[in-house]
Amino acid sequence: MILRAALLPALLAFCAAPLAADTLAAPEYPETHAQDLSETIFGEEIADPYRWLENDVRSDPEVAKWVDRQNQVTDAFLGQLDSREWFRQRIASLQDFERFGIPRKAGENYFYTRNSGLQNQSVLYVQNGLEGQRRPLLDPNSWAGDGATALAEWEPSPDGRLLAYSVQDGGTDWRIIRVIDVATGQQLGDEIRWAKFTNIAWVGNEGFLYSRFPAPQDGQDYQAVNYNHALYFHAIGQSQAQDRLIFATPDRPQLDHVARTTHDGRWAVISSFAGTDDLFEITLIDLKQRGRNRWKTKTLVPGFENSWKLIEIARRRALFHHQRRRGEISHRRSRSHRAAPALAAGRAGSG
Repeated sequence: MILRAALLPALLAFCAAPLAADTLAAPEYPETHAQDLSETIFGEEIADPYRWLENDVRSDPEVAKWVDRQNQVTDAFLGQLDSREWFRQRIASLQDFERFGIPRKAGENYFYTRNSGLQNQSVLYVQNGLEGQRRPLLDPNSWAGDGATALAEWEPSPDGRLLAYSVQDGGTDWRIIRVIDVATGQQLGDEIRWAKFTNIAWVGNEGFLYSRFPAPQDGQDYQAVNYNHALYFHAIGQSQAQDRLIFATPDRPQLDHVARTTHDGRWAVISSFAGTDDLFEITLIDLKQRGRNRWKTKTLVPGFENSWKLIEIARRRALFHHQRRRGEISHRRSRSHRAAPALAAGRAGSG
């Protein structure tokens, strides 16, 4: 509402005195090379002269040149608009205020993001206790000159001594997960690649669960369809090659799987889903028994009939936000082993 009120006078003035069509020079688009390429699909010959533009702009020089030429045409045309600079300054002034993300407490440390106003990306800060002095822990603004490398998921270890975080480059869904020592700010040697559609779920302070796909073939990082998403456990200090496969569905390769751990550290809750449908299967791992049962999983909610989102498992109950396919919303609770027999039996009882 504030933005609308601030811009309305300028929009009215802009519309009251429109630029005549002949005052703007028509853009001259650069020529685009057309390949002599066609394929026969279901008996029909299909021409595909611009397939080369599907190549990754970050690794194909010809595609990069084409994008640069297109941007030059766009910038030259927009540069003719008299009010453009006014809008840029006005919008920048409305965004220029300090803002914070929701803090997370781990051990004695508090972690949160802060943006001073016009920073391209928020900086991750840490402070010891409520009265401690804050200090920057990760500043993604310094990672790349073009500002396209971002801090994605991040999660401190329960004791607050380590922080696992993922790096997103150029807007891709692929992630690189790294670990930093909170006290010193030094990077550990841990590095995980081919993570995608993932959480970072700590299991005690020894390591964390994450989700990844098999490494794609060379040159297919951004072209190939991904299958066989799987959940792994990474122990701090080990190489990715040593990570343990925890959960996968090779008989249903189209499914994705993400995990989170409960605040008491007792349970890992795996949500499985297909595509963008907000319908889930729920699988549990009793982390207290993993030494004996070797990460044994138990299905709590089979099928993809409804939306199930864990709120928390505490006081011998598991509380889910449950939304039925037809849109009705309710809350479902389950008892846990010793902690809740229904969880151990894989049944969801209403409460």
